[in-house]
Amino acid sequence: MRNVQEFKHYLAEKKKKRNHIEECVGFVEWFFASLKDESPTLESLSAFIEDRWCGYVSKDKNVFQFLSEYADFCQLTDSSFYNTFREYIHKTFEGEARKAMKFYKDSMVLIPSNTKINPIHLNGLTNDEFVNAFKALQEFLYAVYDAIEHGLPFEWGWPDWNDLTWYGIIHNRVVMVLNALVECGHAENNILIVDRHRFAEHVKKRSDEQIVCKPPEKTKLLLEGLIKMGLHIEGLNDTNVPFFSVSFPDNSNVIIVLCSYFKERNTEITNHIRYFSYRFMQDPDAQSRETFFLAKTDGEPKHLREIYYWLYDEAVKYGFCPTGIEKMYCYLYKKGSKEWLLLGKGSSYHEEEFLHSANHTISAKFSFPKIYYTHPEKIEWLKKQFPASFATRWGGCHRCKEKKGKLEECNHRVIINQGNSHYTCIRGYFYFHDPTFDDVKAFLEIYKLENNINAQTFNQ
Repeated sequence: MRNVQEFKHYLAEKKKKRNHIEECVGFVEWFFASLKDESPTLESLSAFIEDRWCGYVSKDKNVFQFLSEYADFCQLTDSSFYNTFREYIHKTFEGEARKAMKFYKDSMVLIPSNTKINPIHLNGLTNDEFVNAFKALQEFLYAVYDAIEHGLPFEWGWPDWNDLTWYGIIHNRVVMVLNALVECGHAENNILIVDRHRFAEHVKKRSDEQIVCKPPEKTKLLLEGLIKMGLHIEGLNDTNVPFFSVSFPDNSNVIIVLCSYFKERNTEITNHIRYFSYRFMQDPDAQSRETFFLAKTDGEPKHLREIYYWLYDEAVKYGFCPTGIEKMYCYLYKKGSKEWLLLGKGSSYHEEEFLHSANHTISAKFSFPKIYYTHPEKIEWLKKQFPASFATRWGGCHRCKEKKGKLEECNHRVIINQGNSHYTCIRGYFYFHDPTFDDVKAFLEIYKLENNINAQTFNQ
């Protein structure tokens, strides 16, 4: 990096604080030092960023912030770096959006024609009318997902690094914006009348599902895309009137279904937005298991559903109750304060929807501070079967309050990888990815041993 002083002057003119300037320049110098006199490429930029990815939003956004500021500085003096960085942003973030769209398509389960709808949701429709309208809505969403996947996600208002949240970037913005429209409007004669001011101010509530409304120009891009796909919005750009209207010409009952689906929900539990599913409309008496569990697992391949259903039945057998919520993207069962084995997606506590997360189909997440010492043979089996779970660079102190969470002072710090001397707190979670059915059964036996769950505790 030969233009250090010029870059500092550029940042100073942008009225950046001294600490920010020093940190930014130092980071960019670090990047160029890693190149060893080679020119930046997409591959070297990607490797550098991914190696510094930590899963904490504020830190990860800084990585992009520093490189983005340098790219803007270089726009006139070093267009090669500017172009390389911008290409990386497009490739990475639009790639994540396409991956998300494929996931939503693959996990969609169309409502069966014989589904019995909970009567409280019908709102004047017959059961058949509601089912047909819900299916029309699903088919519309599928077409939108497909258009985004095979198109240009940024032109649909999909976010780049500026809009990273703790939810990551692949949250379902399509469903979120439909929810926002309903939350800010009311239905009249199969037309949704949306309060323009409420919709514009929706983001100020600051719940995670409303982040879709910020910034407004990206929400507008998404709405314009939905219009092209068949949603009719009248008066969207007429700021002189306080309302705009939304209708669905292909099936007018879709608006009633939308309002039934999103209105009068528990605002603390937003599973119906995160996992858009007909299960939330279905009559609970017709469901074999808890509603959210079914919604969460319906789209999984048959062999994974078998595992999830087996674990559900085992939990109930041992007296653990389905909670209808999740923890670390795993369905949660509880018995008093005690939790059942966590099984779901996501590669770590932070990474289910973050960049650079491994694409695991299923993961088990549990700790074993007791049997680490009392049953070392169990740990050796885990190490042999899942070596990557013991080679992670992640580590942190858990529950050692007197040490203020510092791993280097943790009372429960152990070496988990002899070759690289990686330390971790043994009270923390370990993550075991893509296990077989037999592996999950073995995990549960280890978990029951660790937590003293046995046949005698069924009804305690």
